[in-house]
Amino acid sequence: MNYLIMRKNDPITAAQFSEDGTMIRYAGQILHPEPAPLQSRISSGWLRDWWKTRSIPISQGKISEMLQKKGLLGPEDFLVRNLGLSLTDYYWIKPAVSDLTWEDVNLFDNSFRNNLLTNQLEADDTPGFTPNSSLQGQLEKTWAIAENDDRILIKGNRDNLSAESINEVIASELHHRQGYANYTPYSLIHIKEKSYDYGCYSRMFTSQQAELVSVYAVVTSEKQLDDQSSYEHFIAVCGRHGMDTAQLRMDLEYQIMTDFILSNRDRHLSNISILRDADTLEFLRMAPIYDNGKSLFVGAEVPSSEKGMLSIRTQSFASSELKLLSYVTDRSLVDISKLPSPDYIREMYQLDSQADPERTERIVKGYERKVALFEAFQHGEDLKNRVTSGYM
Repeated sequence: MNYLIMRKNDPITAAQFSEDGTMIRYAGQILHPEPAPLQSRISSGWLRDWWKTRSIPISQGKISEMLQKKGLLGPEDFLVRNLGLSLTDYYWIKPAVSDLTWEDVNLFDNSFRNNLLTNQLEADDTPGFTPNSSLQGQLEKTWAIAENDDRILIKGNRDNLSAESINEVIASELHHRQGYANYTPYSLIHIKEKSYDYGCYSRMFTSQQAELVSVYAVVTSEKQLDDQSSYEHFIAVCGRHGMDTAQLRMDLEYQIMTDFILSNRDRHLSNISILRDADTLEFLRMAPIYDNGKSLFVGAEVPSSEKGMLSIRTQSFASSELKLLSYVTDRSLVDISKLPSPDYIREMYQLDSQADPERTERIVKGYERKVALFEAFQHGEDLKNRVTSGYM
């Protein structure tokens, strides 16, 4: 199967795919290297790697079951059949003998199919493509079109509890109370046929003018200096692409501190992104904060000691919350008087009819302890001293 890899209506290169959707080879010459996917090109197979990671993870929700029912050979087969289309950027594959254009196929403007959160599969003859073949992450989710034609992302949970969806709403409330505008608002939603009470949804924040580029893509797009952290390397690369680095530092520091308060341990480098101008390729700003579901001790025991609270591991620019806090230079960016109250956290968790009341109370107490620790940090204390001294 021969295709052109496209960015909107501009060809990037030619590529050949196997029956299961794997990219076999691509032309050695990249026709337009500047708008090509932004990521490491050190490896000769960088474009094949990009394609593979673009496909939906087989471990997401019930993807494996869906692929089997549809007779698809794997995630990359699913991706090819939907032309690699996404709602976060403008890359797609065009059959070599086709006269299709971006205007014909893009899913920002054209209707699309969605079938990932229900047991009812749409018929193969349903018109249009789906952006779900390129939807990333382990949590079950689906793109959908709301009644007002808005593109929305609906997310579920990993088990019968609604905790991850509730955490997204709690994080939204925190940023709203802080008066911080650059976040993704989430709302709760009932999803048919699911064992949990609530999922959640958010509106698309990309557009035909601004695309999403992950921090991972940014930091791997240029060689990092030996004596430079990935955090500083990211800021430096963004600066070279036109971003206001002072504002970028403020956004990163605010996110680090609010993640600490919420014990969000999953801020990996694909859960932080920037927005890039569709035409000039200039980096515009940090993308709105998104993906907060793994906050408030989801899937883990609530630490029973202060030392435990200060030993939470993270997937991010650093391997622990305390190391991340060391990047903060302005501790005043978060107003502690405007944080959600413990009662609000409790009330949100009580919306879940299947939540364990005792665990809810442990979560609330854990949140209170993190707020108290943050207050100490904000007053200038080095929290590492509490760990090394055995402070309880």
